[in-house]
Amino acid sequence: MQLRERMEKTAVENQRLKVQFDSIAKQVRELNEFIQIMLTVSPFAICIIQQNKLIFTNKAFSEILGYSAKQLRNLHPWKLVLEEDRDHVRKSVRAMLTGNAQSFFMFRVLTRNEKIKWILGSVALIHMNEKQAVMGNFVDLTEGRVMQLAYSDPLTGLPNRKLVLDRLEQAIVSAKRRHSKLAVLFVDLDEFKKVNDAHGHKMGDLLLVEIAERMKLVVRRENDTIARIGGDEFLVLLTDIEQKSQIETVVAHLFDTFRAPVAVGEPPVRIKVNFSIGVALFPEHGQHPDVLIHNADQAMYRVKKEPGKNHFSFFHP
Repeated sequence: MQLRERMEKTAVENQRLKVQFDSIAKQVRELNEFIQIMLTVSPFAICIIQQNKLIFTNKAFSEILGYSAKQLRNLHPWKLVLEEDRDHVRKSVRAMLTGNAQSFFMFRVLTRNEKIKWILGSVALIHMNEKQAVMGNFVDLTEGRVMQLAYSDPLTGLPNRKLVLDRLEQAIVSAKRRHSKLAVLFVDLDEFKKVNDAHGHKMGDLLLVEIAERMKLVVRRENDTIARIGGDEFLVLLTDIEQKSQIETVVAHLFDTFRAPVAVGEPPVRIKVNFSIGVALFPEHGQHPDVLIHNADQAMYRVKKEPGKNHFSFFHP
């Protein structure tokens, strides 16, 4: 009798434990499903890295990089980071995982279509399948207001020196892969100081804004860039150059656009705009952004000294 009672009690206890286990298992499944949904629909780019391979990426991560989840699966994450930023990312991740860093860091990635994007990221240690892994949480800053303020000229709205350097670096990476050429045009207004002295700085600012708008009408291709890098200095980046005649056509169009005086202000004041242009080509005249800009600058100064301004010249070593 006692044995039968014990067996019945054991059966009841087993049933209770089974119900409890099933309940817990259901909660775990639901929690896993919830986590999966949250990771998938999160506006933040999320990835999980284990043994130097991407084992999970969400939709936002794929959208930022331009790769599908299948293409990213088992990819070495360092291949996505711009080569110049890899040491910085390694140090930041190591410091963050050991508790010796800030809660986020900034770096650049190279997308599938060879565009460079600025990323704000953070990482944390987790465990997957009883092994250590790293979860990364990232935000694309490229199109954000913070990046717009940091990389735009406040007067004209054109890209500033920082942004054009970034785009030039990106263009060089692309040109190397495609075995193509690009051109850097250093455009300097002639005697702009006289405009400020004669009409005031406000009129000078209005003239710079009008010049920027007219230059946009000349340089219109999506992958080309116009930037204001100084008070009266502009930089033009032309990509996918096949012949020098393409550059000469753009330059001729620029001179034609400013052949007549520019009317600015109210009442309007007509001001004649002249400028000198120096041109440096990749890869002939340099393979680094700073070198190309420097050589284009040198070519521009030669124009001011030799032809007598309002001309252009290619760089000659």
